[in-house]
Amino acid sequence: MKLFMNNTATILTAPAKVNLYLKIVGKREDGYHELDTLFLPFPALADTLAITEKAEGCTIHCDDFDLPAEDNLIYKAWDKYAEATGFRPGLHIELTKRTPTGAGLGGGSSDAATMLRFLNSHPQSPGMAHDELNKLATGLGADVPFFLLDGPAWAKGIGEILTPCEVDLSGLTALLVCPDVHVNTAWAYKAWSTVVRTENLQKKDSFYLTTSHCSNNKAASKTRVTLLNDFEQVVLPEFSVIRETKEYLLKSGACGAVMSGSGASVISFFRTKSLAEQISSELKAHNVDSVIHTFY
Repeated sequence: MKLFMNNTATILTAPAKVNLYLKIVGKREDGYHELDTLFLPFPALADTLAITEKAEGCTIHCDDFDLPAEDNLIYKAWDKYAEATGFRPGLHIELTKRTPTGAGLGGGSSDAATMLRFLNSHPQSPGMAHDELNKLATGLGADVPFFLLDGPAWAKGIGEILTPCEVDLSGLTALLVCPDVHVNTAWAYKAWSTVVRTENLQKKDSFYLTTSHCSNNKAASKTRVTLLNDFEQVVLPEFSVIRETKEYLLKSGACGAVMSGSGASVISFFRTKSLAEQISSELKAHNVDSVIHTFY
């Protein structure tokens, strides 16, 4: 989250995330699914929250959709924080959406976490301890606690048990592609559970990203990142445009590609920035959105 002030508002950025690795461990008795996943912030794609203070209440305006404020995760974060602490400032939020919904990028969760961080750091707020804030965030959504951090993390449980880690992707350029299709997360979990019950499991592809510039394959400094997503077993057969997007990226020279979350976005990695830019231009010509980020 970045914060800066203009003459009238506090401006906050809420970055997207990608899942480099996502394994569904199983389904719990309470209906939730246990995960083992690697979250990576993707700041090249971010929503913007322009917050101004007012007398009372919380209102939200966004040009991209007409959603009642009470149904927005930003409002729910504001309301739950007020219930927990008694701090209920009057706020108006102008929300600029850049992270697409239903893409597996955690846009709504990031927005909610950004609001929680704003409230918790407000000079008039009594503040909450990290563990308590994390618990409140979990009640808003499984991805929300991750966005309270400032870097990559392994997540277990439903996503709330976080272990910060280092991910070395130096020398690679990421190309995040967002096909114009929405994948419902609840449907994806249900479909995966059905596949498990019928034992109709497919062989999963995985990609190992070598990030060292050294040509010696036995170099001790070499770092490997595994790309894998269990959701692909059920999402790719159902949504051909996502499968075709991933296949296109790999055929075009990506050294690895994987769907993020339950889809529909696909994160890919290229050895050269120029090739990533070329593929991005080709996708744009076919009206497919993409975002580039180079790791140094």
